[in-house]
Amino acid sequence: MKSTCNCEAGYTLGMLFARLPLGISLAHTGFRKIHDVGVQNWVSENLDKVPNYMPQGFGNLYLHAVPYAEVALGALLVLGLLSRVSGLLTAAMLVSFAMATHQLVDTTATLPFSTPLIYACFALVVMFAGPGKLSVDALLFPTRRAAATPPPVRD
Repeated sequence: MKSTCNCEAGYTLGMLFARLPLGISLAHTGFRKIHDVGVQNWVSENLDKVPNYMPQGFGNLYLHAVPYAEVALGALLVLGLLSRVSGLLTAAMLVSFAMATHQLVDTTATLPFSTPLIYACFALVVMFAGPGKLSVDALLFPTRRAAATPPPVRD
């Protein structure tokens, strides 16, 4: 059976639909931490979630950087700029959130994994597959576009 979406447009739209919700969600969450809650208030509320094996000073520094990293990485994902790097950093940040809050597996939800891990999978998709043609990366690096396009699927 031949696929109906066996073209580059399907790949490009698929990557756009992987990047946009993740990037918008990250940027919005980071902006709320900065603007509504205040970074210092957010850090003091979450300092107790820093794992014991992490030095307290590093945990404090990390928590201060998180809201700004969320906004920056979210914006990069939405724009499709430095997508593979931002996908990797986003996935690492989201996995660290899940580890710090001990929510690798969510036993109360219908899905077996926590929301940060599901979002981390989207970030890894962006990292491995690239941003697609509807991105700033495709405009800035046109020679890489051909290499990032998947080969056609033959049935």
